[in-house]
Amino acid sequence: MMAREGIGVAIDPTQLISSLFALIPVPVAVIDESGRVVLSNSAFADLFHDIQNIQSVPHHELELPGRGTYELETVPLNDQGMKIIYASEITNEVQLRRQVVHLEKMAAIGRLVSGVAHELNNPLAGILGYAQLVSRCEFDPSARRMIDVILTQAERAGKIVQNFLSLAAKTEPKRIAFDLNDTIRNVIQLREYQESVDNIVIRADLSEDLPYAWGDPHQMEQVFLNLVVNAEDAIADLQRRPGAIQIKTFVEGGHIQVTVNDNGSGIHARDMARIFDPFFTTKDKHRGTGLGLSICAEIVKDHGGELYAWSTYGSGSTFTLELPIRHEIEPEQVQPARSSEGQSLRGKQILVIDDEIHITELIFDVLARQGARIDLANSGVEALEQIKKKNYDVIICDQRMPGVSGQRLYRLVESLNAELRHRFLFVTGDVVNDQTKRFFQQAGVQYLRKPFRIQELVDAIEGLLNRSQPLNS
Repeated sequence: MMAREGIGVAIDPTQLISSLFALIPVPVAVIDESGRVVLSNSAFADLFHDIQNIQSVPHHELELPGRGTYELETVPLNDQGMKIIYASEITNEVQLRRQVVHLEKMAAIGRLVSGVAHELNNPLAGILGYAQLVSRCEFDPSARRMIDVILTQAERAGKIVQNFLSLAAKTEPKRIAFDLNDTIRNVIQLREYQESVDNIVIRADLSEDLPYAWGDPHQMEQVFLNLVVNAEDAIADLQRRPGAIQIKTFVEGGHIQVTVNDNGSGIHARDMARIFDPFFTTKDKHRGTGLGLSICAEIVKDHGGELYAWSTYGSGSTFTLELPIRHEIEPEQVQPARSSEGQSLRGKQILVIDDEIHITELIFDVLARQGARIDLANSGVEALEQIKKKNYDVIICDQRMPGVSGQRLYRLVESLNAELRHRFLFVTGDVVNDQTKRFFQQAGVQYLRKPFRIQELVDAIEGLLNRSQPLNS
């Protein structure tokens, strides 16, 4: 080997190669035909000091606790069967593979939730509707308390199902004014049963005069759900009972502040700087992917805020979320509840279509009290025949039905008389399904989620009637 011009010192090629092999930062070794390591550099020895034979490593992929995951690859060295083996770190690649599998599972769960929610919302609609009708009758105080319990618990069950649907929904982020306290209450309601089982007490100290936040309430709900579940996991790690989680909202320094505090295992000082890094997790691989907090931090950042934490190892953690206050925003106006008693739909001809008989009977009982003339159909085929014979002011239709679905019926009716498409009011327990969402958006039809309150149904029908003139006028 020749020395560079101007350098008179001779270089021993063998010594140079030996030095390069020893000092190169890539883990490299030489193995014989049986897979035994016969020579390795310091980087290889430091990482794989316990490995004497490469054949014992399945698939040549090795996960080293606290150091990441490495893939071992080989290159033939000579015709005696010796090989060069070198290691490449694939920690992020492995984490991405796991996350893809996790996302596929979540997508499948989302589809399952959608179907289950539809099946739950139908009986809940009947329970809630008839409970409201019965609550208007005269009862002794004991019976009144029972009916109030049925009504309250039916509404609670419906809200829990809707919260799950909101979390499963694949929706584009939206920006609206919303009550952050309500978002937190939704999360607490989702977790209260599990926390009662795990002997964890969750306490909410929510400011009554908290300004409205600006952003996507569903995304923020996912942030708080993640923080609460992390707190539960930290409490489980320490096995401290009863566990305690406190959520507090207040205004400080011109920002909306939310703190989530727990008395769990806490976070070690050496890990604090990395907890918001993608793929970093202090949990075992079966409980965490290391993406939860990083995604939460990104969501909060997209909302113009910050998410940070402090912790005392062994004593608990506090996560603080800051959001800017926007004084110019106002929430959507909510109309005050009205009594549905009266004859507001007197003389209106209404067709009710649902394969669940108790739903059609419930709507009949509600609208008959409003003076409407009502026909019932329990299938799309039956409804189509009735629509051909009679003009209807309003067509109330379930979206998911066996045979002819609500969407298919809508298209068939539209081909018969385009004007009738403005008379449809869909009632459905499934607005998470992608096909359902696209149909509602493209057709611009009105819909009401199951379970619904009686007044919501009456208001929706009156709104539909006010937007167009009756066909038979």
